[in-house]
Amino acid sequence: MLKKFTLVLFLGLAPFAVHAAKAVPNVLGSWVGLSNSAVIGAGQHHPEGNENEIRFRRVEFTLTIDRQEGRNFSGMFTTASHKEPVVGAFAADLKSGVLADMDGQMSFRLVGKNRMDMCYTHTGVANTSRVAACNELVRK
Repeated sequence: MLKKFTLVLFLGLAPFAVHAAKAVPNVLGSWVGLSNSAVIGAGQHHPEGNENEIRFRRVEFTLTIDRQEGRNFSGMFTTASHKEPVVGAFAADLKSGVLADMDGQMSFRLVGKNRMDMCYTHTGVANTSRVAACNELVRK
């Protein structure tokens, strides 16, 4: 009877032990990539353009993550024309999550130890531009 109880207890707790052992990925460092951006108007990372002009751009972005505590992290998102702070958090799967800057949101997914897919949007509430962009970032 004790063997059965031990087996049931082990099988019942095993999924929790596996989940608890899952380590949060380290995302510290500089991540670089070219965006595929659809832009209306002019904004901080896309300064050229008229108010209602639609443009398709490829811009080099660098995400430098300099602080991480568990599933949360922060850093700087930079292009040649602008630099702004970002904060981020991992979802429970520890592969995907979100980031926020001063006027928009990003979703991301780790697709390898040093590769990250990221998509960004902002809708012009704080400024006159609208942006939809996706990047594949590589850690340098």
